[in-house]
Amino acid sequence: MIRALTLAIVAATAPLSAVALFAQGPEAAARTAFSDDVHASVGLTCTACHAAQPTPAAPKRTQIATLCAKCHSDAAYMRQFDPQVRVDQLAQYVTSVHGQQMAKGEDRVATCSDCHGAHGIKRVGDARAPVAPPNVAHTCARCHADAARMKPFGREPTPLADWSASVHATALLRRGDRSAPTCNTCHGSHGAVPPGVNQVANVCSQCHAREADLFRASPKKAIFETIGQAECLACHSNHRIEPPQDTSIGIGQGAVCAMCHDSSTNGSKTILEIRQQLDTLAAAITNADGVLTRADRAGMLVDEGRAALQQAREQQINARVMVHAFAGAPFVEVATAGFAAARKAETSGIQAMQELQYRRRGLGVATAVILGFLITLWIKIRSLPASE
Repeated sequence: MIRALTLAIVAATAPLSAVALFAQGPEAAARTAFSDDVHASVGLTCTACHAAQPTPAAPKRTQIATLCAKCHSDAAYMRQFDPQVRVDQLAQYVTSVHGQQMAKGEDRVATCSDCHGAHGIKRVGDARAPVAPPNVAHTCARCHADAARMKPFGREPTPLADWSASVHATALLRRGDRSAPTCNTCHGSHGAVPPGVNQVANVCSQCHAREADLFRASPKKAIFETIGQAECLACHSNHRIEPPQDTSIGIGQGAVCAMCHDSSTNGSKTILEIRQQLDTLAAAITNADGVLTRADRAGMLVDEGRAALQQAREQQINARVMVHAFAGAPFVEVATAGFAAARKAETSGIQAMQELQYRRRGLGVATAVILGFLITLWIKIRSLPASE
């Protein structure tokens, strides 16, 4: 009876990753998991959750959020453990897509234990927590990558695969940049909802403020509002956001601009000019880097040139940002500054190589003079009479 009851509780509350624990038996597995639970660390026991049930049965999935909220919505109680802890999780949850569906009795949607676990709950800052930033996408994917589970809700099971190929995933998972977006960064956590057409730019601007300001001041803003187009998504998509590439600018095959523009449309001339300057700036930076690298390998001091090259690269990034102004003048100003810095870097490298050649010629002359002196000295010594 106890074994069956415990198994039922786990089935209702445990995350999928915890199922393997029950090879050792549900009671033992629950005890093992709970021994490293955040609740156990502050002195709570099983009865803190399970004694609250009116009958000795597993809590229904539709009741789990309310059960957790008996503590987590009590500011006075939670302040005993963390004076800054939030207590609005339930209030947010009931406004989310998950919470709204759960309120209708749809228990296939996510609730607290699906994301946080049941008996082995970790703090958000714990790298082992399923809600730690590097783990969030896979936690959400337990449901959102399941085609059978998503089909009744009309959702595609592709977000994880798309996000995993994005520049955001690369920053978070490969470079360890925890500020990079994952699912809850854009959708929210307890109050998770899909951003609407009018909300996407506001969501993206939480990180990309400069791009957002440029776009809002651009002629594209009014056009997108008129046609009801989600701003950032039109060019960058949503989950599978590619790294910025200069090849995205243009009206040829594969260019993002070409989705709306061809040679006959307004703005095509500006698009081509911007692409040409991006390519020219990239080539100038590559040339400068090559000259500086040769000088550096030859042992010449090129710190000033490297500093100028770094300025050129920063202006290259700024130029790519200025594309969001959708106008030639502000872009040209930044690109021109990049060209100037790249020329300065290349000139520094050329001067270093010229200095190297000058030194080599000087060394050659000095070597010739020394050899001439030694030869003259040798001849003079040879001409001296031999001593008797």
